[in-house]
Amino acid sequence: MLPMPSSATLVGRQPRSVGWGLVGLAAIAAIAVFVWQITVIPMHNPFYGLLHNGVDLRVYRAGGHTVVTAAPLYHHSLIADLDFTYPPFAAVLFAPLSLVGFATAKLLWWAAIGVVLVITVLLGFRSLGYRADARLWTLSVLLAIAVTALEPVRTTIWLGQINVFLMFLILADLVFCDLNRPNSRVRGFWVGIAAGIKLTPGFFVLYLLALRRWRAAIGVVVGFLVTIVVAFVVIPGDSRDYWTTYLGAADRVGRVDSPANQSINGFISQLLAYFGATSFRHPYADGGTVFEAPTWMWVPVAAVVVVAGLCAAVIAYRRGWRLLSVTITGMTAAAASPFSWGHHWVWFVPLLIVAIDVAYRGTLADRRRLWWWVLPVALVLATFAWSYNWWTSGRYQSSDHAIAIGVFMMPRWPNVHWYDGAAVVFYSGAYVAVLLVTIAMTLVVGLSRRSVSDEPDIDRYPGGTPDDDESGDHTDRTDNRDRPEQDGSRQCERGNDFASGDGNAATSSGATPD
Repeated sequence: MLPMPSSATLVGRQPRSVGWGLVGLAAIAAIAVFVWQITVIPMHNPFYGLLHNGVDLRVYRAGGHTVVTAAPLYHHSLIADLDFTYPPFAAVLFAPLSLVGFATAKLLWWAAIGVVLVITVLLGFRSLGYRADARLWTLSVLLAIAVTALEPVRTTIWLGQINVFLMFLILADLVFCDLNRPNSRVRGFWVGIAAGIKLTPGFFVLYLLALRRWRAAIGVVVGFLVTIVVAFVVIPGDSRDYWTTYLGAADRVGRVDSPANQSINGFISQLLAYFGATSFRHPYADGGTVFEAPTWMWVPVAAVVVVAGLCAAVIAYRRGWRLLSVTITGMTAAAASPFSWGHHWVWFVPLLIVAIDVAYRGTLADRRRLWWWVLPVALVLATFAWSYNWWTSGRYQSSDHAIAIGVFMMPRWPNVHWYDGAAVVFYSGAYVAVLLVTIAMTLVVGLSRRSVSDEPDIDRYPGGTPDDDESGDHTDRTDNRDRPEQDGSRQCERGNDFASGDGNAATSSGATPD
């Protein structure tokens, strides 16, 4: 899709350790978040306490129960008025959850989320060139605690959602495997499995095609087809119903103009609702009305964002910023989806890892770059699970305490002041705005000849400085196509370039390895 710049040959280096200063900052953040989690929104809150909901996990268990009992999966709501909206393969995977009590299922689910968060942080930093020593393990545990204050992560825990696991499958397949198995012939397969659980990861096929990683794209398709076949074998009737009847039933997900819909479609629909564009108001399934952006209005906007997102992701990949590349793609998929809940944006976790790495390395190279820490701070502020106190308006959902909401759920007051409308515009598209800023920064930095700094990072080139003759790649390019990295440390070296001197980290061939 985009021409790949020629690259200089990078001198190999060993991964570095994180500093104790960064570990200390993470410890402060983890302690602050822990205190916040147990005081601002009390754990015993009957509805909004972090561990007092789990409604989506209930739906997962109910879906798994239909597999065990051979009951219909899609013909009716499973829990209250909540439908099972996932592909049938997901219900097959959830079947074991129905064999244990809900309390046990919650404990297992929370433990799994915690483990996955720690491993995601650990391998995320490993992919950026850090050594997996005691410091990094400590940092990973502390940051895993700290990121529970991000709205997508907190809501994932609160509802018992699955998106953290899907994100990990994708990152493991497309980024983390390069640490040990850069030449894996099953690349893309686990992305396909993730798409079989929830359709959104199928977007990564476009990403792999844009990179001309044909084998990995085929792997996604194969993995996805495996999930369909397994589901048809186990629950053929439900599988047939889903793919022929329920696949496009968007009203089974939620109101498209809900503030919780953090997609481009949701952003435009929310603005239509807030500013009273009654010509776009339609009857809704619950007997009320819904403001819904027509296809001709939101799809072209989404298409532009998709193209920009894929361009940024491809440029990031060519520069060697694999973690950033996959993260941008995941966020773009969420933005382009017709409906994306806040917890779909768990991609803010790897984005925060990248932002911390940029700020940390920049500060180490030059103390005058201390202001670079505005990147992770701004990201946290935009995605934090802010509290809102409903005390003055009476009890809400059995609660008279502050509740945790994303910035997108802030109250929509009437246009009393000129800035009220501007605030609502930001609220409605807060997460999409984070994506757009990330895309813009990646394009600006990625298209510049050098990455962020003008001087090479000596730590990255222990044998000297990099070869700046971009036309003088002395490696065997055919070999590089077949064997992009010889070991984990070489892959790690390519993940550092966003924050250090030379960003020319990709192979010089137009076709990239799988």
